[in-house]
Amino acid sequence: MKKIWQYITALKNATGNVIFIAVIGLIVFAVFSQESSSVPDSAVMILDPEGIIVEQVRMIDPVEQYLSGENENDPETLGRDLIDAILLATEDDRIKAIALDLSKLRGSTLPQYDDIGRALELFKATEKPVYAFGTSYTQSQYYLASFADKIYIDKHSLPALGGVFLQGFGTYPLYLKSALDKLHVSMHVIKAGTYKDAAEMFQRDDMSDHSREANQELVDFLWGSYLATIANHREMPIDAISDYISDYGALLEANDSDPARLAVVTGLVDDLISRSDWREEMKALSGESGDTYNHIDYRRYLAAEKSPIAAINPASDKIAVIIAKGNILDGEQPPGEIGGDSIARLIRQARNSNSIKAIVIRIDSPGGSPSASELIRSELAATQESGKPVVASMGGYAASGGYWIASTANKIFAAETTITGSIGVFTLFPTFENSIDQLGIHSDGVGTTPLSGAFNSFAKLNPLFEKTLQSSVDRTYLRFLHLVSEGRGLSIEEADSVAQGRVWSGTRALENGLIDAIGDTQAAIQSAAILADISDYDVIYLEKELSPKDQLIRQLLRSSVSIMPSLPVGLVSIVPTELRTLAKMVQAPALYLQCTNCRITF
Repeated sequence: MKKIWQYITALKNATGNVIFIAVIGLIVFAVFSQESSSVPDSAVMILDPEGIIVEQVRMIDPVEQYLSGENENDPETLGRDLIDAILLATEDDRIKAIALDLSKLRGSTLPQYDDIGRALELFKATEKPVYAFGTSYTQSQYYLASFADKIYIDKHSLPALGGVFLQGFGTYPLYLKSALDKLHVSMHVIKAGTYKDAAEMFQRDDMSDHSREANQELVDFLWGSYLATIANHREMPIDAISDYISDYGALLEANDSDPARLAVVTGLVDDLISRSDWREEMKALSGESGDTYNHIDYRRYLAAEKSPIAAINPASDKIAVIIAKGNILDGEQPPGEIGGDSIARLIRQARNSNSIKAIVIRIDSPGGSPSASELIRSELAATQESGKPVVASMGGYAASGGYWIASTANKIFAAETTITGSIGVFTLFPTFENSIDQLGIHSDGVGTTPLSGAFNSFAKLNPLFEKTLQSSVDRTYLRFLHLVSEGRGLSIEEADSVAQGRVWSGTRALENGLIDAIGDTQAAIQSAAILADISDYDVIYLEKELSPKDQLIRQLLRSSVSIMPSLPVGLVSIVPTELRTLAKMVQAPALYLQCTNCRITF
């Protein structure tokens, strides 16, 4: 026994030494990284976002990352970092130009891209150029590239889809009715809202007429906005871009099947150049550095120029921006998800602060839990009652539960291309009585009340239980309508006419009275300042922070996962996200304010 304790003690000491060395290593790395982040006297700043550009970077569980079989679990880039780097570079004489490297960019929302684009326009207004250089451009990459003065393609590149590949917008949900029929699963869907199509996948094998009508209008509007922006930036007719897509096959054949050359001929790209030519052009702007040009990527630039602790006067008036990004869930949730308790605590922190005079709640969410949505909204309402205004700013999505949160704010701002509305409620409950019958298995028994066995999923749905669920859905929907009526100054009938689970663009939401104005986060902040009657203020971002213990555990887990062998096939990644989300919904009866089909492919 004594030897066992000696081994345990030795292991404890060794573990402590490893952690100590790791901490020292991180400190040394941070110090040397900071020293190496000096900005050259003349440089091109490289803007190279990776993965998805988001409002808030989520915390990734390293174990989940390992089980998914992915080396990089959908990397994310914080949009605010890109904008801050551009705005700092705008006033920095050392930064001679911005070069967009979009090769690792996977996507974002139109409002997020437009926010970055506005920052690029401010940079160009100082007569400093913006360039884009790549091997090819996806539809998403090209939208951001269109803000550049010059767009180039590497003439020696041979990607699978070269040039500029545009395919249009769309939404294509999976439908499972026939599969469930084959499995003899009875899926009971109870909803409020004619257009509430989140659970249609269980009831149909195709899109309903109502869903098709609403979704077609939405994608047409978003696509029209996309085309108008591209056409404006490239100074070409919208029809020319539409013809480029519709006649792509014939145009490609007429240009020797060279998609890059076709992009130049049609005016979408300025020229095909080699990498050496690209380096020479950049050298002419910023000078030489070895065999390339003087440059600094935006991350190093931010590290050098932006203090990790914002220089804010503790005595100044402040406007707090709280990010509500992701699915709305009950309880405490990490960054990148909206936890009812997590966000409510941040709102109370802002309300109880004497220096914070107003709150801007920035929403980027398709919805989720009604109870969490109401907890957040009620905390915002309490803040308003305390005399501090609340302004809602909608990002790419603020639908269903996302709209619930915003509904009673003093003012609501959205982008023209924000996806919002989806004012409706649903619940799901599967039963498997027919499935087990095929196996010769049956469920029977006795209970003390008419509702005994209500949760028995191996028997037919209890009629009284079904009526209870319908009553709960209807009551929640009516509550939703009352919030919209109260917050937007509409009658119940007017609110109902623009609700019914239908999704709207920001422009249509403005026409329908669901928002107050078209504008970005800055517009929302300025509105909050006016409502709070302050003119000299600082803007602070309130976000849930990981404790030092959580950060250390996460880092150790990440390090452990990194040395484990990769799985040949991800256990999670092979299942579509929509199915994983909906699988959670059917585990037990619950109400949902969710827009599962409103994430438009982009």
